[in-house]
Amino acid sequence: MKFSDTAKKYGLKILVAGLLLLLIFRSVDSKSTTAAIAAASPVYLLAACLLQIACNTVAASRWRLIMRQLGFKQSASFYLKSYFKGVFFNQGLPTSIGGDGVRILDCARKGGSTEDAFFGVFIDRIVGLTGLLLLNIAALLANHHLLPENVEYPLLFILAALTTGLLLLFLFRKFSFFAAGKYLGFLGRLSERYFQVYSSVSSISVQLGLSIFIHLLSMGGFFMVGKAVGLNYPFQIYLTLVPPVILLTILPISLAGWGVREGAMVGFFLLIGAEKEKVLAFSLLCGLIMLAASLPGLLVYLTEKQTQTAR
Repeated sequence: MKFSDTAKKYGLKILVAGLLLLLIFRSVDSKSTTAAIAAASPVYLLAACLLQIACNTVAASRWRLIMRQLGFKQSASFYLKSYFKGVFFNQGLPTSIGGDGVRILDCARKGGSTEDAFFGVFIDRIVGLTGLLLLNIAALLANHHLLPENVEYPLLFILAALTTGLLLLFLFRKFSFFAAGKYLGFLGRLSERYFQVYSSVSSISVQLGLSIFIHLLSMGGFFMVGKAVGLNYPFQIYLTLVPPVILLTILPISLAGWGVREGAMVGFFLLIGAEKEKVLAFSLLCGLIMLAASLPGLLVYLTEKQTQTAR
């Protein structure tokens, strides 16, 4: 019996995540890592989970604002439920964007255009990423010389280039080059929707402000997990070191970023002299906290499946 391509990719990404974690564990004292996890303060971990849930809740509100601009008029509870479902699926699918498909389908089933539903979710991703990039650039500049120059300057260049690329999406609609063809026409229409959502200074300000606030909540969660395992660094250190790790986990090479997150987290925190074992414990707990904070999405999914079955 042959596995489908999806199953093969899923299995490959599980394998990659497992191999990465194995390599990382072989480079540290696993007993010290286990001890750090066991000794982690449950109060701080609970606070981290609550902050992550708050982060997802505010993010759902931002997504709702975007979809309203595109003509989707569903209730706030619809977007909240759909967003949490998407977050849950992100934790169990081979890439960190699997849950976006869930959100797109939810909106399309309400009678809207599938393409516009895709654009809305994609734009939500873009503004979220832009907020993260701007926050990380500000933190790097404020904590100048925290990282070695051969790390800091290339990182700043990459972040600035990514931010510029996202902003250039505004301009695609102005070129006839992006008005025709299957793929270029798609980019042109995406640019039009992007402009439709952010055609005023107030809409840009509100949603970019929400994005930065969302990431501050998320960084607060990371900070709490760090406190739980004894990584007692100031909040601005987390603002500087964690966002590049989040960006790396977007790469579709492992299951929900496992392994990639741990390797990158250890690598960045070693630059400031942190203990590898504590950093690995920190990263593993962060992954578990994000999974725990996504569980409301599982409850929503199961409730909807039960309702559909009863009909």
